[in-house]
Amino acid sequence: MLCATFYVMADPFILKLALSFIIGSLWITMGTVLAERYGTKIGGLVAGLPSTILVSLFFIAWAQSLETAVTATTVVPIVGGINCLFIIVYIYLVRINFWLAFAVALAVWFFLSLILVIIGFSNFPFSVFAYICMLVFSYWIAEHKLAVRSETGKRIQYTTPIILLRGVFSGLVIVLAVVMTRVGGPLIGGIFTMFPAMFIGTLFITYFTHGASFSAAVMKASILGAISVVVYGASVRYTYVPLGLLPGTLVSLAISFGCAFFIHLFLAKKTT
Repeated sequence: MLCATFYVMADPFILKLALSFIIGSLWITMGTVLAERYGTKIGGLVAGLPSTILVSLFFIAWAQSLETAVTATTVVPIVGGINCLFIIVYIYLVRINFWLAFAVALAVWFFLSLILVIIGFSNFPFSVFAYICMLVFSYWIAEHKLAVRSETGKRIQYTTPIILLRGVFSGLVIVLAVVMTRVGGPLIGGIFTMFPAMFIGTLFITYFTHGASFSAAVMKASILGAISVVVYGASVRYTYVPLGLLPGTLVSLAISFGCAFFIHLFLAKKTT
């Protein structure tokens, strides 16, 4: 027992998985509960806050180097844009069939991410530009073409088994994303720091709890909510090396949460 405890403490990757499971469980469970209590706008905002990327970049820097983590952030914005397309595909198809929507959205994510790996993508300015284009396009489609409307909170009886089931499922999805960051270098690692693990956990829980329209509304809000994730990755790019790991993480989190606050103000003013 003592040896096992020492091994967990000594191996950064095991610790990374444990923290990923805990953070993912709490984050997604909190996001879905807030969506049910206070409406889809709040739930989508929480679902979009940094989670997988926070843990992954921190441990890439800890286990490898600050410079490796900074290099991994190059693809963060463009994969953030791919995540927006993932959401749009899901919203469009979930009205037909949930499993079709999930499978096609995930296939689109993997296909577009594979292209980045094949070409050895390494252009940060273009990454930012591509993200902005895909963000604007995706939100415009959700708002004006698919006409997804926000929904108010729903009453639900919370029990310990319900909360535990959500937490375990959500944590496992996040852990899967973190495991994938270990299969390659900074490019593949950077792509999987943006794997839509939070979105997957959220869409499963919201769909099977409240149905397609509620799930689509939460995911629409997540398009804007996830801006704070890209902001976090960009902040890490410019804070890790000059400030160090822990100060850079804290400053990046502060910037990301500040961004989330303004997104909340924007969403609060919208009536749909």
